[in-house]
Amino acid sequence: MGKSLPWLAAGLSLLAAAPAVGRDGDEYACDYCELFPYSRFRFQVEGGPTITQGFGARYLDNGTNVGLGVTWQPTPRWPLALRADAMYQSFGARQLLLDQASANFGTNIDEANVHMWGADVDAEFDLKVSYWIRLYFLAGGGWYNEQNNFRQNGVLVERNTTGTRFAKNAGLGIEFANGGGVFFFIDVRYMRFSVNGQHLDFVPIRFGIRF
Repeated sequence: MGKSLPWLAAGLSLLAAAPAVGRDGDEYACDYCELFPYSRFRFQVEGGPTITQGFGARYLDNGTNVGLGVTWQPTPRWPLALRADAMYQSFGARQLLLDQASANFGTNIDEANVHMWGADVDAEFDLKVSYWIRLYFLAGGGWYNEQNNFRQNGVLVERNTTGTRFAKNAGLGIEFANGGGVFFFIDVRYMRFSVNGQHLDFVPIRFGIRF
């Protein structure tokens, strides 16, 4: 999946046409403002798959994510916004993690799952690229907790949490107008969560709506 990320990013970019130009600096890309009307606050609901990467992919299967958030754009004169998202992710364990847990706990562990929850705060830069499409870029960080659950024959053997830890992320997305007040988007972020000196990397792919 790591090698496919550049292709996914390129695919999002190829949907873009020539960037729109604002009029005399009054509002960015205001030739297309009727399909992307300015709103100081917008809300989003999202979800999709999460792809494990690097060290994390050795221990965890790909998972799923769901989230909701709010985007604050203080002025229509600049394509800059502040976006906050709460997100929950869930993963199943791969055999390497089960083997290590069995050795640590002195009993056979045949099932495990990992849950993550927290929130990100990101800077968002919007770029209107056609009459009904715009790209956006995200970068920021957040705070997440990870819970690990280990079971034997369906019975819980051990549960532990990492405590709240910082995670950083960056990504891009594409948003579609439909002539109304609800907008469909797809975005991809690369997220790094560090625990016990190890980096756990994830790629949440999110499909959602903003309104």
